[in-house]
Amino acid sequence: MHELSLVAELVESCELHAAGRPVSAVRVRCGDLIDGAELAIAFEELAVGTVLVGAALEIERVPTVLSCSCGFAGPVEAEHSGGHVALCPGCAEVRAVEEVLELVALRVADPKVSPPA
Repeated sequence: MHELSLVAELVESCELHAAGRPVSAVRVRCGDLIDGAELAIAFEELAVGTVLVGAALEIERVPTVLSCSCGFAGPVEAEHSGGHVALCPGCAEVRAVEEVLELVALRVADPKVSPPA
């Protein structure tokens, strides 16, 4: 599951930004070729024992874009991709695609408010 390594980096970044404060939500922007369900599962698993435990993961989907030496530059559809590669719609060359998982915002919980029981 490649999403696990992407989320591991995300969790590390969130913990640095949160500076020990509990987090109630994490908003990310990710490429539409990344499996959102696997991303959510990985986030939940890796949040255990961190300030992110119980935080909501809010996902904003963006098109996965490919740039090729043939001149094609544009979104890649799921049927043209597999794993970390995609077939260029312009020339059918196999190209690596950049998988985007970008931290957009953290919502830090108010430490003075007790979480609901």
